[in-house]
Amino acid sequence: MKICHIINSLNRGGAEAHLLDLCKQQKSNGLSVDVVSIGKDKVDSYSIDKELLKLDVILHRLSGPRMFNLVSYLKLKKIIKSNDFDIVHSHQPRSDYMIYILRKVFKKTLQFKWVVSVHGKYNTYLEKSLVNNLKLKFFQYVYLAWETADQIIAISNEVADWIVKLNYKLKPTVINYWITEKKHLEKLKKDNITFGFLGRLNKNKGIEDLIDSLNYVNFDFECLVGGLGTKDYLQYLDSKISEKNKKNIQFLGYVENQESFFHSVDIFIFPSYSEGLGLVLLEALSYKKICITRNTPPMNQFVSSTNGYLFNNIKELTSQIELAYSEFNLESIYTEKIKNIELILKNYNAKYLYPMIEKVYRL
Repeated sequence: MKICHIINSLNRGGAEAHLLDLCKQQKSNGLSVDVVSIGKDKVDSYSIDKELLKLDVILHRLSGPRMFNLVSYLKLKKIIKSNDFDIVHSHQPRSDYMIYILRKVFKKTLQFKWVVSVHGKYNTYLEKSLVNNLKLKFFQYVYLAWETADQIIAISNEVADWIVKLNYKLKPTVINYWITEKKHLEKLKKDNITFGFLGRLNKNKGIEDLIDSLNYVNFDFECLVGGLGTKDYLQYLDSKISEKNKKNIQFLGYVENQESFFHSVDIFIFPSYSEGLGLVLLEALSYKKICITRNTPPMNQFVSSTNGYLFNNIKELTSQIELAYSEFNLESIYTEKIKNIELILKNYNAKYLYPMIEKVYRL
């Protein structure tokens, strides 16, 4: 079977990390895999291109700008036609729309099965801006284009429900991201606990709530905040930090070595308002980190009071941070939560989830 994945860029995020894992599984199962990136990678973020090349995945780069360059459409058409792919698997709306246009215009000469992966609830931005408003207007055309796809994969039940609400004609198949369970390092005995956050720095991720909550706690701590944000937003976040916490909260910028980051963190806090799945939360669990997250789907489907802590508002986030801090060094509670994390991780194993992808390809 010959597979071609289409994606916006190769900068590591949830969709890109999943694509890399998917390519690993497909190559190990003897499939032919190509990846087409329709836009340039950002210079300040980690690209998965070298890891793909190590897998002997064939990479193609289009000219960009994404979706608006006629040359890119013609080059993509040539790549697909000359390789005679069995499956074209698109990830992210702009990639989806390019495939939709190509199939519509060249339906007599391009014959392939089109599979769409929906990696999030794309119209749930909290930020209001001209760019986001334009994205939302464009998006209504994308979910209509999905009607012409042969199969649609949603990364969680939450995303699947959202897709159906957008367009009742769509029938997505739910296949969660999978993760590789990481080595669990022994808990370090120390006076201060290190909290961690990792993700894009914007209002939707709840980073403001995290800072507000940490301003209220009455114990010594360190908090490592990894992720990119605009200069103005970073300045705004810094202005929200109380004077007593200025030295306690450290902004790391983009984190390339996630393993080192998670090994430096005791408790991971993920206060995001809305996620397709929340891959970074699963990654934290894979390192056996106690997690605090918002009590909303899909995050509360794999974090609960048995293996972590849930909250609904800033007041509850503060109290859960304090509770997690007080319980962290209570061995019986810590051991029980780690055991329950290990049970949850069994549901997000590639051996169980990857065959579902191949089943969709063959439907």
